[in-house]
Amino acid sequence: MIDNTKNLHDEKVASLIKKYRDQGFIVIQNPKADQLPFDLDNYQPDILATKNEHESGLIGLIIEVKTSIHPVSVERLQSVAEEISRHPGWRFLLVTLEDMEAESLPGTCEELPSWEELINYFSQVSKLIENNNIEPAFLFLWSVFEGALRKRAVDVSITIEGLLCIKLIKSMYSLGELSISEFDIIQACLEQRNRLAHGYIQDLDSQVLPTFITLVVELLIEWTYNISETEKISVVLRQIMASMTKNIQENTAQRNQKFQEILVSVLQNEPTEKKDEILAKVKHAVEKEEGGTNFFNELQHLSDEYYDTSTEAKNQQLNKNEIILDYNAQIALDALQTQEKEKISHAISYLEKLPDCSEIEVSQLNSSPDNDFIAKVGIYRIIFEVQPKKVTIIDIVNYKRIEMLFGLLEKAKV
Repeated sequence: MIDNTKNLHDEKVASLIKKYRDQGFIVIQNPKADQLPFDLDNYQPDILATKNEHESGLIGLIIEVKTSIHPVSVERLQSVAEEISRHPGWRFLLVTLEDMEAESLPGTCEELPSWEELINYFSQVSKLIENNNIEPAFLFLWSVFEGALRKRAVDVSITIEGLLCIKLIKSMYSLGELSISEFDIIQACLEQRNRLAHGYIQDLDSQVLPTFITLVVELLIEWTYNISETEKISVVLRQIMASMTKNIQENTAQRNQKFQEILVSVLQNEPTEKKDEILAKVKHAVEKEEGGTNFFNELQHLSDEYYDTSTEAKNQQLNKNEIILDYNAQIALDALQTQEKEKISHAISYLEKLPDCSEIEVSQLNSSPDNDFIAKVGIYRIIFEVQPKKVTIIDIVNYKRIEMLFGLLEKAKV
């Protein structure tokens, strides 16, 4: 196991050496104390890389590839990083085998946003919340938090380059930059962030986002020293809280409306006395709550509206005629082309409401019994018989067939 880890360590060192030589650096592996540009108290890194740039001058990298068989403490590495940071143009890089591939390591200082830029990004969270984009707001907030975390690490000379976020969080905690309660909140949020970021879409718990927002605000205020930045954080927080309040109110209104609709639909199946009894209990239960009176008034209005609609629908259902297609009518309907068939079927459906049927022209066949009628639909005529609660379609003919079949052409004209 030790041999395997050492091999991985050596491979990582070799890949880094190649990387920086390809970028024009002069690279020394395992530099001795007298090869280092300044005293690091007997600390020996894995790699020393230097390059002269015309514009920026000397760029120097001191790189440690950390493994389980190289047990260098975080405190020791921080001490080294602090000393290196005192010398312009020099940086300390910590690389672990579990972290990002060498090809993706930055060759120059990582372009972290300024505190002002981070706060501006933070302000955009309110717009996402206002539009009910809670999961995207959470992911965006995490990127702001991680940017602030890395920015703070740079400010206090904690080694961050090449570190995965979880390792950086643990380092910040072990060095006192995060409290135990903050660490617990961040770990819980990290789990949620990982699930969302890797495609496991889910609704966030209602308390996750507000708790995380509060934490980010506290850390931003603690880590920024400029009074104007602190004031801006307070303004952003007010914007976010206003967006969250609006979002909660809208969600509450939607939930209330859904509950009202469900309750009203159930009540309509109850006898009037039972329905009134239940409504009275609901009124008593909510009238002392904030917004309870409006909630009940909306419920009562919806119930009355639902009752009127339901009664009208029932009455219409009671007044409907049964439609029966005679054998000849069915054959004629089946023989029609699709478009014409749809028109005729639509017209027949209107006959369910006879005698209140204004959608199509209907005339009585004078030479036939009183209950025979004809309806006009384009070039077609529907011949039908009306009986109590029943309409029988006798035939469906075009205009030219009427005289031949019934001898009623003149009398059937509408």
